Amino acid sequence: MPCIVITTESNSPNIHQSIETMDFGSNQTPISRELTSFYTKESDNDHVRDPFLWNGIGGSDVDVNHPPPFLPSWHHHPCDSFSFPPPPPPGMRRPGPRPCPVCYLPPEEALAHMPKYPFESPLLKNLTYIREESPVKPEESEGGSEFGGYPSLEHRTNSFDIKESMTVHCGFIKGTKPGHQTGFDIDEDILHELDQSHDVIVASAIFGKYDIIQEPVNISEMARKNIPFYMFVDEETHLYLKNTSSYTDDNKRVGLWRIIVVHNVPYTDARRNGKVPKLLLHRLFPNVRYSIWVDAKLQLVVDPYQILERFLWRTNSSFAISRHYRRFDVFVEAEANKAARKYDNASIDYQVEFYKKEGLTPYTEAKLPITSDVPEGCTIIREHIPITNLFTCVWFNEVDRFTSRDQLSFAIARDKIREKVDWSINMFLDCERRNFVKQVYHRDVLLTMKPPRASSRVLPEPLVLPRGRLAGGRATPGKKTPGQRGKRRHRKVSAGGRNM
Repeated sequence: MPCIVITTESNSPNIHQSIETMDFGSNQTPISRELTSFYTKESDNDHVRDPFLWNGIGGSDVDVNHPPPFLPSWHHHPCDSFSFPPPPPPGMRRPGPRPCPVCYLPPEEALAHMPKYPFESPLLKNLTYIREESPVKPEESEGGSEFGGYPSLEHRTNSFDIKESMTVHCGFIKGTKPGHQTGFDIDEDILHELDQSHDVIVASAIFGKYDIIQEPVNISEMARKNIPFYMFVDEETHLYLKNTSSYTDDNKRVGLWRIIVVHNVPYTDARRNGKVPKLLLHRLFPNVRYSIWVDAKLQLVVDPYQILERFLWRTNSSFAISRHYRRFDVFVEAEANKAARKYDNASIDYQVEFYKKEGLTPYTEAKLPITSDVPEGCTIIREHIPITNLFTCVWFNEVDRFTSRDQLSFAIARDKIREKVDWSINMFLDCERRNFVKQVYHRDVLLTMKPPRASSRVLPEPLVLPRGRLAGGRATPGKKTPGQRGKRRHRKVSAGGRNM
């Protein structure tokens, strides 16, 4: 059975590369040690090395001791022998994040590895959602929104108390079904389409004309035929697409992307609106088994079946997300968000202090085999089962209650669920994520980027001399006429005048 090793070199500049670099020095963090280990296969501590590495591939907090249940114990995966190449010489290392090689199966063989049965959801078997036609905002606001139903702190606590059957807040608090009079409204004919059954979908969103649609590439004919690609847009972006792309109201497509127009968006912040389909896909697509979320600033460059096989099925996982390539501590991430003005500082401080009181601590090796508290949340690969649906519900509720920076609330939602049940998330290397997506700038950055500046150096004017003279004063031969070209001139010599 063949395997495919893909090395993707991104041509898109990364806006952070000038200020952030990988550190392979002696003062290593758990993550930089992990990055070193996937080159050298070595670690200073044996108890650190084993959880981080699996078959030579940078590890994650998944159960790597057992093969997926749908494969026989004697099965040898074609990528078992894959290992990362040696690092480049020190002088040739490029600063900043970059992709690393990933071993994929061909799309047809990847699809053959799809499990026959769903991943078993630990303890939780039946998950339903709270509905209220007139949610009331508490007098002393505890955060939240009308779309999210203003869940109280008691509701929040109960949502982490895992039971066999649960009912929780999960957006779409009003209306008879998600997308119908809920504040994130979708045309009725499209809602019927979203109810259809699919093994796999790919989804993304653009609100506020914030990004430019990126067409997926290297997609197999099998995936093009069987996997829908959905792009959620608001009315503002819809109008922009009609004026600037191949989109028409008849085809409702831009390339592979099926455009879904959202009316009555629940938030004034376009980025916060984007969190609705990102985290609540299971509510919009109740009959989908697997989904891949890709932020609109990314271009998908690997077949979806290959991605699912590599990051879910091969590792026996139900949820996969890459970890941040440099930061792995929520408190460090919060300070970075403040420095970059990603959100107002007071709101970030309030959220972090709230989590500290709940017991969130800085990341240390004591949290192993968990390798990071900070995800790079621009891609999410998941199976839609009760426990993953609950996780994204409570994660969304944190985003709705506090800041929209989902990197800050990821760890608290994950850890509170893990306190109750044996469930883990495949947090794979960010360089592996960069192998299957290419990142481009947001639209506003592209519009404000100045074209390359022309050289300001002024060349001196050439010195003009009379014909037949050089700058040194020497004579130059006159210009030949066309009739003279190729002819040899002979000096006329009189008889007896030639020296013999």
